[in-house]
Amino acid sequence: MRDADKGYAFFDHTADIGICAQGTTLGELFIRMAQGLVELLAEDSILTPQQARAVQLSAKDADSLLLAWLQEILFWFSTDRFLTVQYALDEVTPTQLRGQVRGATFDPSRHAQGREVKAITRHLLEVRREPGGWSGRVIVDI
Repeated sequence: MRDADKGYAFFDHTADIGICAQGTTLGELFIRMAQGLVELLAEDSILTPQQARAVQLSAKDADSLLLAWLQEILFWFSTDRFLTVQYALDEVTPTQLRGQVRGATFDPSRHAQGREVKAITRHLLEVRREPGGWSGRVIVDI
């Protein structure tokens, strides 16, 4: 099921959860996948961007790049409690991602703890170019 306003949706997968999204550009797809991951981590918390971080990733293909992108976001949350809120991706190709994100530090007194995400998996990972844009899906280990 897709929430048209958000541009991404969740789907059940045994003990895990999946995120699927579409975008008119590859960059838009990556942003929507990140937004889905952040919602899993912090539910519908209102996050005000207070910090900026540069991001530069490369991979052999679009599937691997999406995996690296989501793993980076999960790493920031796991180590610094940093959640991405705004995305200024200057370059997104099937093998390169470069830009800046703005985000907030998760504060349990102000934000709702979402699901405990253990890992982003390769299982069923897919990025596809389609007529009119891009689509993707990933399984998140919870």
